[in-house]
Amino acid sequence: MRHSASKNRTTVRSKNVVRLTRAALQTAYLVSDDLGTSFAERLFTSPKRHARPDRERAILASGRPFSVDVTLGAPRWAGQHVEVAAWRWGNGPTVLLVHGWEGRGSQLGALVAPLVAAGMSVVTFDAPAHGDSGGSRLYLTDHADALAAVAAHAGPLHAIVAHSFGAPAVLLAHARHGVRAERNVMIAPNAVIEDSVARFAQAVALDPTDRAHFEAHLAESTGVSIVELALETLAGRRSDALLVIHDRGDREVPFSHGERLATVWKDATLREVAGLGHRRILRDDAVIADVARFASFGARPTVSDLVREVDRWLES
Repeated sequence: MRHSASKNRTTVRSKNVVRLTRAALQTAYLVSDDLGTSFAERLFTSPKRHARPDRERAILASGRPFSVDVTLGAPRWAGQHVEVAAWRWGNGPTVLLVHGWEGRGSQLGALVAPLVAAGMSVVTFDAPAHGDSGGSRLYLTDHADALAAVAAHAGPLHAIVAHSFGAPAVLLAHARHGVRAERNVMIAPNAVIEDSVARFAQAVALDPTDRAHFEAHLAESTGVSIVELALETLAGRRSDALLVIHDRGDREVPFSHGERLATVWKDATLREVAGLGHRRILRDDAVIADVARFASFGARPTVSDLVREVDRWLES
């Protein structure tokens, strides 16, 4: 009963926040269209930082921390730099873990142990304005820039595993920076950007005219239009292997996003799951096993790993 009451209070608070946000945004538009559009963009690009649970702190404590200086390419930032926090585990071919909106690299931490056991090196990072990284705002282009910088630091990638908003960041990092991997996994991918923008506009009650101004302002700030972020443009020519895992009942990112991504990408497999939602899916044992198996498939040990294996064999 107490859990139900707490959940109800959280729901009421969330609804109140939405109502207040809508009212503030409409007031800003009454003052001027420019003020309203700027406020809408700030709302859309200002994530909340959430505290790490103990299980995530324990995973990070077992890794090797490092940081990467990222140059942001969005016109809005005019080449500003941000320091991104990152971690690495294991030795061998590299798997990069990419979190989503208001997430953290350690959210995908349940994958670390099985991937390391499979002979992989695992790297993750906190995007700008997330976790332990600097910044307070995040455009999709920023996430892609950070991803590319971490990938360059980590070396050639055998696989990339992305959750939610991390999926379009992976797609854009490929288009803008040439980041690619032979094996790709996208879990609950928030990949249909035009739909995400439409749902935001509906949530804050933007009319068609205000939404058009908002999209134009966002394109000017990032240097990338909504049209350029279409899946057909970003994923239509990709031929690397892709596994999409999505819960049909996901309340945060519609299942249609994963379905459409798997349709557009040439060599894609869609796995539908049930009862896992948008975040618990990252800790499900069956999902973790499938992802680890798919991501590590075909990986060859690096030269240093082979040398270590020979040394162990000679000593035995």
